[in-house]
Amino acid sequence: MIDDATAAYILENQKCFEDLKQVASQLAGLLVLAAAGSKEAGPDHPMLEMAGRLFREAQDALRRSRPTHRAKRHYEHLTSAALEIGVALKAAEGRVGIDGVLIPLRAGYSELERAADSLPGFEKVSYQRACCGVRA
Repeated sequence: MIDDATAAYILENQKCFEDLKQVASQLAGLLVLAAAGSKEAGPDHPMLEMAGRLFREAQDALRRSRPTHRAKRHYEHLTSAALEIGVALKAAEGRVGIDGVLIPLRAGYSELERAADSLPGFEKVSYQRACCGVRA
């Protein structure tokens, strides 16, 4: 059972969670371009500017957030995700080196998954039923 204050926390932080997922997706897309050898996968790519803006909005939302006792674990994972995704974003703003971006990006996305698992209302992308999912 979720108390009213935790429900309010969930509603207030869904956009922050979604924004961090979006930034991670944009960085992953940029890595795909870089891995394919695209000359567009540089630090001046417009996707990075958009990702930076979203990231700053998510950071602002995290600063304003007041987690309840029940939401503390979620908040810690969300904060860790923001930290790692921020490192990946900073690395991409320099030179898009795959490992320099991918390692913190993976760590950040893992933290987003942990956050999603710790409270209801935060959806993560599941590939289990997708065409690229693992079949048993």
